[in-house]
Amino acid sequence: MIRLTSILFFVTCSLSFSYGQQITLVTALQDSVQETSGLIYLNGRLITHNDSGGGAILHELDSISGNVTRSVVIENATNTDWEDLCYDSTYIYIADFGNNHGNRINLRVYRLLISDYFTTPNDTVTADTILFSYANQTNFTPSLFATNFDAETLISYGDSLFIFTKNWVNNWTDIYVLPKTPGTYQAEKIDSIDAQGLITGGIYNTLSHTILLSGYISTNPFIVEVSNFTSTHFSDGTINRYMITPPLGGSTQIEGIARSQDNQYYLTGEMTFNGAPALYRLNRPSLNIDAIGLNTPRIYPNPSTSFVQLKGLNFSVVEIYDALGRLQKTAHDQSIWIEGLAKGTYFLVAKNTLGKTIFTEKMIIQ
Repeated sequence: MIRLTSILFFVTCSLSFSYGQQITLVTALQDSVQETSGLIYLNGRLITHNDSGGGAILHELDSISGNVTRSVVIENATNTDWEDLCYDSTYIYIADFGNNHGNRINLRVYRLLISDYFTTPNDTVTADTILFSYANQTNFTPSLFATNFDAETLISYGDSLFIFTKNWVNNWTDIYVLPKTPGTYQAEKIDSIDAQGLITGGIYNTLSHTILLSGYISTNPFIVEVSNFTSTHFSDGTINRYMITPPLGGSTQIEGIARSQDNQYYLTGEMTFNGAPALYRLNRPSLNIDAIGLNTPRIYPNPSTSFVQLKGLNFSVVEIYDALGRLQKTAHDQSIWIEGLAKGTYFLVAKNTLGKTIFTEKMIIQ
């Protein structure tokens, strides 16, 4: 029990410290935006929308109370499955390309003038339409949550729009490019990034020349930062992944991310079984605390069902303890098979050749 107590103390302290430094709950959101998906900060206003079934409406949020202060209808649009927002100097772009079954043939991006949005006398505007399909998709057989042609992220960069997919099959994100002008196109795949999870939102920071992507794996939210890239070869840049450590005080399914200042971001989480819809604030410098780069120790995947990998660490032996502190398994390889262990919470302890503990982490077996 002494061993287990020390393990629990280590995990609890590290989680609390990371949470306090990374992300702050601003407020819960109203039921009218409980499925908040996209998010932008434009002219001092936070703008969001719901996903499928939420109406072709953009909602403005008070950045303190979370209350909806204004709603604008796009009268010639349909919300089949709106998933993200972005903008440039002239237009707001609305991504209607959510595709959980991988069989949609009506993928589109709506484009509306920023000037129309802010000056409309009756909170109603019209939009142009950019229609597209994925150039490399040939199979449209419905496969719920088993497709790499779902997407929830749209970024404006230069003279093009970039789609970052939500790959249910391999947890990568594929990147496709679209023109910003209305028409019908085949979106070409230009790059991919190993996101190690499902990407749900993104923002290009024009001041720091970085891209921040929000996502989750199981119920664990994270941020992927892409920096030091040239042209549109995003994967050639520096890629870091940062865990956002629960408890957040609301939903852990982060869907939208928007920049309000150079190093400050707003995030929204939609209502899920593990929390209410919520608005969060994130300060970019604090991300350094939980940076997960190639050399940072981590268990992946976690939760898992059959095996885990302990990456970024030189160790001699791994010991797995159950919640009562009883040793359940010993391993010496980076890949550790866990099929014989019952579902539940465990603690993975890595030791060096001297038998000294050098890494401890909670692990969930599903």
